[in-house]
Parts: sequence; C-alpha cells; structure tokens
Amino acid sequence: MAHHHNQPQQHQKLPFLLDSLYCKDESLDVLDRGNCLTEEVEVNPNSISLLWEEEELSSLMSKEQENQMYNVVINNPYLSVARTEAVHWILEAISYHNFSAQTAILAINYLDRFLFSFQSQSEKPWMNQLAAVTCLSLAAKVEETQVPLLVDLQVEESRYLFEPRTIQRMELLVLSTLKWKMNPVTPFSFLDYFSRRLGFNNHICCELLRRCERVLLSTITADCRFMCYLPSAVAAATMLHAIDRIEPCIEEEYQEQLLGILGIVKDNVTDCYRLVQEVASNIDFNSNKRKSIGALPGSPVGVMDVSFSSDSSDDSWAVASSVSSTPEPLSKKIRTQT
Repeated sequence: MAHHHNQPQQHQKLPFLLDSLYCKDESLDVLDRGNCLTEEVEVNPNSISLLWEEEELSSLMSKEQENQMYNVVINNPYLSVARTEAVHWILEAISYHNFSAQTAILAINYLDRFLFSFQSQSEKPWMNQLAAVTCLSLAAKVEETQVPLLVDLQVEESRYLFEPRTIQRMELLVLSTLKWKMNPVTPFSFLDYFSRRLGFNNHICCELLRRCERVLLSTITADCRFMCYLPSAVAAATMLHAIDRIEPCIEEEYQEQLLGILGIVKDNVTDCYRLVQEVASNIDFNSNKRKSIGALPGSPVGVMDVSFSSDSSDDSWAVASSVSSTPEPLSKKIRTQT
C-alpha cells in the first residue's frame, strides 16, 4: 500500500523537474526574417568553371612525367629493334581490333615503362612479343568497352601464339612492375582540356580531336625523339599542327593562347611542334611515294635510329622467364593443328 501511495507524489514532482531544465533565454523567432541580416552573394558560373579547369590542369601537370626510356638512350641496338617491333605489333593489333587511339598510346606507355625496368635478352625474342601482347591486353581492359579473348587478341601477323594463362601471369608481372599505376598522364589527357579552353565549337572540336589522334599515332610512335618532351608539350604541339592544317592563318594566335594556358617555356612547345611537322611531312612523303609506285604499305611505326638500354640487372628477366616456357612460332602451331 505504501508503494501505491507514493506513486502519485512522484508524478506530481515530474513537472517541477522538467521546469528546472528549462532555459529562460530570450526567445528568438527563427521565422522572423525581419530581424535577420541576409547578404546575397552573386556567383559567376564562368569563374567557378574556370577555377575547376585550372585545378584540373594543375593536377595533370603535377602528375605528368618524362619518358624514362629516353633518359637511358645509349648503345643498345637490340632493345631499340625490340621496341620497334613491339610497337609495330601493337599498332597492327589496334587497327585489326578497331581499338581507340588512347588504347594504343596507353599500351605503348605501359611497354616503355616495363622495358625500362627490365633488360631484354636477345636469346628470348618471344619475351618482347609477350610484353607487347600483355601491355595491349591491359590497356584494352582500361579503355575499351569490349575486349576480345586473349587468344583472339593476338592477330594473325604474330610470330608467336601464347596461351591465355601465360598472358595472365605476365599481366601480374607487368602490373607489379608498374606498381599498379595504370592511368598515367598522356598527351590525350590534355587534348580535351585544350579544346575546351580554346573555345572551339563542337564541329571544329571533333575534327581537331580526330586529327590530333591521327597525328599522335603516326608521329610520336614513329620517332623516339618525342620521348624527351612532356605529354603537355606533345599535346600542345599536336594541337597546333592540327589547327595549322585546318586554319593556317590562326595558328600563331592559338599558340600564344596555349602557352598562356600551360605557363611553360615557348621553346619547348616550339621545338616539339617543329618535330611534329618534320615527322608528319616525312610520313606524308613516304605515303605518297608508295602510292605512286604501287608498293605495299610499310610499317606505321617507321624506323627508330636511337638505341635504348636499361640499368636493370641481368637476372631481372629470369622472373619473366618463369611465366612461360618458350612458345612455338605461330606458323608451326598452325601446321601442327591442321
């Protein structure tokens, strides 16, 4: 009974306890806008867009790197020939499978970085082709929406045919060698940015980008001298060359704009631009010469006169050698299967 007698008293004390928690500050009507000071700040969408674009450019330029293969250009004729053949095969496969130009540039970037870390051995010529197939496979997986099977990826002109498991093991080796950095800054990283900053309309922009793709594939893959230029300079020189082909009278005007956007030394872009014109002229001349005499098209890569080498140890390729046993030439495999 005592318990039931005290319960009403506890309920009566509860409101007093709640009152003690009430704060007697002056009330503020949050809906009373008359007492609020508001300040409207006008924001210019163009200034925000420009800020974002400048941050994008700053990020790209902070990540771009020189091609280290050029820094180790000394007397190594075998590596020079091996790289030329590997790049030639990549471009043939790109054309065969109708891959994008970005896939080609990315595959060659992987190849150069991988070859820089390893010293190729002349007694294992199949290893260079395996590296080319692997780098193309990785680049296609990064860029393409549809990638053929590893067996189908190897075009008919291949000297060797590798099993899928061999390529997969080699992919792990390449990935670890490149430290899984598979999205490097390339000239393509700057082309879209340049076209937006220069204010081209959609039609001219698309035409410029198509021309730039063709120039990049036909020039920087054909001459190793482009390795000494940063991707931003190569992209600017390529864009200027494409503009000159469309509207020669405005090339100098846009050159000043590009230099202002990049904030780099004019000589770097000018030298690279002259090299683009030189290589492009030679390619056009050889193409017209082949047409006039009815000869078959030659290598799209051209001939690289500069030799390459690597500082890696001789046993570096021993790791890659464990990836696969020596494959048989493709022609021999075909004969044995028929």
